[in-house]
Amino acid sequence: MKFKKSDCVKLNQFYKRNKDKARAKPDDFMFAAIANNQEIVAVLRLLPYDGFLLLRSVLTSETHRGEGIGSQLIQRATANFSERIYTLPTPNAFSLYQRLGFINVVPAEIPAALLTSYRRIRHSANAATVMVLDKRLG
Repeated sequence: MKFKKSDCVKLNQFYKRNKDKARAKPDDFMFAAIANNQEIVAVLRLLPYDGFLLLRSVLTSETHRGEGIGSQLIQRATANFSERIYTLPTPNAFSLYQRLGFINVVPAEIPAALLTSYRRIRHSANAATVMVLDKRLG
């Protein structure tokens, strides 16, 4: 398995093929896990904000779920950055992010730039939360 930077075209093709609504944009930092047969099997995006990044749209193809590829991709991608990295995990992904070192952010400490996204998710999903990976603490 290779873990590499990727581009909008490849990520968007992967999202579409896997029936996901996410779409990469040129300013995103994009990463993919690529199997030995050169097939992309997992992707993610890191969106740049002033002073931090937002981890979004982590997706592993159904045929490769449960193999730890998404975890490895997150670890490899986030290793390239020293900024705080926030995410808005689904309830099913919460424990994954905890294992990877992300911690809960209390609502009062959510960056202003993320408040709209947090509020939208909070209204559409129970137990919505914001988590952060802050390498300066570890």
